[in-house]
Amino acid sequence: MLLSCGFMWSWPVFLLCLLCPRVLEAQFPRLCTIPEALESRTCCPLWRGSPCGFDSGRGVCAPHPARDLPKPVDYRINWPRAFYDSVCTCWGNYDGFDCGQCLPGWKGPHCMQRHHIVRKEITDLTDQERENFLSRLYKAKFSTSDRYMILTSRDTTVEENYTFQNTSVYDLYVWMHYYSAKSYAGSENNAAHRGPAFAFWHRVFLLFMEREIRELTGDQDFYIPYWDWTRTNHCNICTNQYFGGAGQNGHIDNASPFSKWEVRCHSDKIFHSFSFISKTICPYQERLIRNPGMDPMFKTLPTAEDVENIMATESFDTPPFDKTSRNSFRNKLEGFEIPLDSRHLNASMHNLIHRYLNGTMSLVPTAANDPIFMLHHCFIDNDQVHPAQRAQAYMAPFFPLRSNSFYWGRDTRSLGYVYKEESTARTATGRDDGVGLITKHNIGGYNSVWLDSIYIYTHTYIYTYIYIYIYIYIYIYIYIYIYIYIHIYTHTHTLLTKVRDIWLLGEIYGKCKSSRYSDIIS
Repeated sequence: MLLSCGFMWSWPVFLLCLLCPRVLEAQFPRLCTIPEALESRTCCPLWRGSPCGFDSGRGVCAPHPARDLPKPVDYRINWPRAFYDSVCTCWGNYDGFDCGQCLPGWKGPHCMQRHHIVRKEITDLTDQERENFLSRLYKAKFSTSDRYMILTSRDTTVEENYTFQNTSVYDLYVWMHYYSAKSYAGSENNAAHRGPAFAFWHRVFLLFMEREIRELTGDQDFYIPYWDWTRTNHCNICTNQYFGGAGQNGHIDNASPFSKWEVRCHSDKIFHSFSFISKTICPYQERLIRNPGMDPMFKTLPTAEDVENIMATESFDTPPFDKTSRNSFRNKLEGFEIPLDSRHLNASMHNLIHRYLNGTMSLVPTAANDPIFMLHHCFIDNDQVHPAQRAQAYMAPFFPLRSNSFYWGRDTRSLGYVYKEESTARTATGRDDGVGLITKHNIGGYNSVWLDSIYIYTHTYIYTYIYIYIYIYIYIYIYIYIYIYIHIYTHTHTLLTKVRDIWLLGEIYGKCKSSRYSDIIS
């Protein structure tokens, strides 16, 4: 049946997804789910006949460095030590759990060709571009992933407790955010929010989803557009032309295909900690819900002026590197550090969008069920501690292993995409009628004022260069003056010439302090 948005609804695919059999003793990636992989604690799938494509020069199966800690009940900590001792380490521009893919920004049989895309603002897409994007989302929602499975058991201290299940490509994406956004036991912290890794984790998350949809559809230029919520004072994409207009009781209008969009894991919203959730797979129980602007506490969207204000913040992050950090670009962007003149007392920026949409998006762990989530985070990406967010901590649950620091110091061009300037400009306080804010996105990557502290912290060799420079400077300075001093008192017949030379050197170094020289010159 052809739907109003111009793409096809496939009930057979939908039913196939719902009826996928449960699989025990499995783990994602799918090729690491076999008993041999779990028993050997090795996730090094074959690529063209050798583990990690070793014979093709793509990577090697190697132990991953990790601290020796007791096996935690919450297996997200010290990722992926609860499951594997050895995983693929990819060389060069190769990537993927088996090193069979290219790093973001690269393509070709040997990953030597640059691959750049331009992420456009969603309302700037042509009708065909919009339909292509939405149809690919639908295919991802109702196509079982042949690359990954999701882990649905919580306690991994006993291997027999492992429970895993097939899932669609889109719901894999939903599950990964849920998996990382649930708090650790006894803590408010998690791997993806309320800390320095917030922006970088979501950047990798978006790249992961783009790549999985490219694998599914064969469209290597597929990308996620961004939603600039500063353009208007309402949700201008909450219409049937985009992601569905308002229906009854907060549901999506029946004329939109997204009215059939079922959500995963929304039913466990009363549980904040991952470890205390029931052991059953989160069933499909609810439809997508969205009531934009209907919560009296969160009736408006952030403005361009709000974004301008946080862009002036000098420090990327500040102690204690959590939601209580002050004068922190990251915390302001995430929306926990709220300006005194804010229209909202409980949320701003990123968090305010979640609250404003007032539905599925408002519960952060399961917010990715709403496809607007990815467009929202593309805009956050465009603008841009718990142990899981330290620089060298591995980002759960991605393969191959990538530390948070791997994405620090990389601009978006090196990852294969840039953002297209908007066709509709807007003022800082108004909408759609002035100089656009989009020109202020961090096009140079992380080389900006508010990231100086990260560069100093992570790249300590900068100090070494400074010390070497100081030592050389002092050495040359002392050597020249000693040489001249000796030369004066051993060659008195050239005293006046030497005094002139000394004075010139003193001018150069700004150190002409000797009364002897001054008396003679005068």
